[in-house]
Amino acid sequence: MKTYRFDPEKFKKQTKILVLMYAIPLVLMLVLVYFLNRNRPEMLTQTIILVVLMIGFYGYMGWRRYKQNAQIWKEYSLTVDEDGVSQTQPNFPEVRIPKEEIDGIEVVKNGFYVQTKSQGRVLGISKELSDADYEELKQIFSAWAAENEANRPVDDDDEDYDPALIDIPEKAEAYEIVENLEESIEAAEEDKPEDA
Repeated sequence: MKTYRFDPEKFKKQTKILVLMYAIPLVLMLVLVYFLNRNRPEMLTQTIILVVLMIGFYGYMGWRRYKQNAQIWKEYSLTVDEDGVSQTQPNFPEVRIPKEEIDGIEVVKNGFYVQTKSQGRVLGISKELSDADYEELKQIFSAWAAENEANRPVDDDDEDYDPALIDIPEKAEAYEIVENLEESIEAAEEDKPEDA
C-alpha cells in the first residue's frame, strides 16, 4: 500500500500563479481608474473609495483562493493497494475503485482520468503530484486495465453460430413437413379427373 500526495514544490508554483492571477487585473483596474479620473479633482473622494474597495475585493478573493489551495494540498491523498485505489480530498466524499473495475486511462492536459467499465471517468489524477509519482500511477493503472482486459471473458455469441450445426430434431421436423407436403400433392394429382 502506498499513499500519494501533491508535491509541495508545485504548491509554491501554484501560489505564484495565483498572485499573478489576482494582481495583474487589480493593477490594470487601478491604472484605468487613475486615467479616467486624473483631471477630475471633484471625483477624488469617490476614486479613493473605489480604489480601496477594489484592493479589498481582490485581496479577499485571492486570500480565499489561497486558503482553498492550501487545504487541498494538505488534505488530498491517493492510496493504492493490491485491491484498488481510494482518493480523499476536502469537500468531496471518498472515492474507492476496486482494481477489477478499472478499464483504462484517458490522458488530458492537466493529468489523466481513470475509467471504469460501469461509470466511465471516475477518478482524476492531477499533475500536481510529483513527476515520479504521476508516472508511477500512470503505469499502475495502465497495467491494471491491461490485466482486466486480458481476464475479461470473450463474448462467443457470433462464433457459436454455424448453420450446418442446426439441431437434428429441427432438421427431421423440416424433412417431415416437406414429405407430407409432397404426399399431399401426389394425392391431389391422383384424385384429379383426367381430361378427355
